[in-house]
Amino acid sequence: MPLTDLFIRKVKPSGKPSGDKYSDGRSLYLLVKESNKYWRMNYRHEGKHKTLAFGTYPEVSLAEARELCADARKLLRAGADPKPPKKDRHAQEQEADQNTFEALALQWLAKMGASRSASTQEKVLAWLQHDLFPYIGSMPAAAIKPRDILGVIQRVEARGAIDSAHRMKQMCGQILRYGVAIGWVERDVTPDLKGALIAVPRKNFAAITEPKELAVLLRSIYGYEGHIVPVTALKLTPLLVCTSRRIARGRMVGIRSRCRRMAHPCSEDENEDGAYGAAAHTSGGPAARASSRDRSREVCLSKPAHRARVHE
Repeated sequence: MPLTDLFIRKVKPSGKPSGDKYSDGRSLYLLVKESNKYWRMNYRHEGKHKTLAFGTYPEVSLAEARELCADARKLLRAGADPKPPKKDRHAQEQEADQNTFEALALQWLAKMGASRSASTQEKVLAWLQHDLFPYIGSMPAAAIKPRDILGVIQRVEARGAIDSAHRMKQMCGQILRYGVAIGWVERDVTPDLKGALIAVPRKNFAAITEPKELAVLLRSIYGYEGHIVPVTALKLTPLLVCTSRRIARGRMVGIRSRCRRMAHPCSEDENEDGAYGAAAHTSGGPAARASSRDRSREVCLSKPAHRARVHE
């Protein structure tokens, strides 16, 4: 007689050491013991009697157990054994030894190379080689515990590099999540470290708010005598009000466009990209455009002796 959910919920173990078996038909049965209720299926393959486990009730419901049993019977009809072969213990240990944290981290780093700059990859590799690999690099990735990650990060924290310690924790989490995806690791253990690190101190960046202090900075910039590249970048920064990254990677076309915007206040028809309407650029003919260039030079190149070469 097939089992029902009501019967499975109410059935109690009789106390027999081997447990009590309740058949659902088609080789599927429920094994009831003091510890739990187990789904099992008996079958024969290549003349050998075998038992297949489908989990415990209620984690695996009656309907799910029947579905798993039906799938197993399909494999049997096809001549295959539904029970996966057990791995040799020596092979398992050898596989674990090869799947180290260092091997996992290098594989993850190679995957990230397509979406990162070369400088970022070098920085991350230096972190791994200096702060992680000497301590947990040779450990099997699956054996990494929260305390292992914490011990490594606290060494960085002890140097006063609080922000780097938090970044390293984040990087370890990314590596372990990649390990979960490829089957090397069961789970990412870094969430267990929440609250274990010193919070990153927050502070405001210094800013000049007084005109006199700004004048001192500008005099220092114009008094600096160094290579033409940093000299030019320093002199352009207060004029274009850009970050150092934009200055370093900027193109002359963009700089000229920025200078024109400073020379000509934005018209009402300026678009979202900062491009001017036709009236700002095309009206007036060559003479007007020449005048526009002159005014741009007056605003951006107030010292023609050393700036005109940069602009033109």
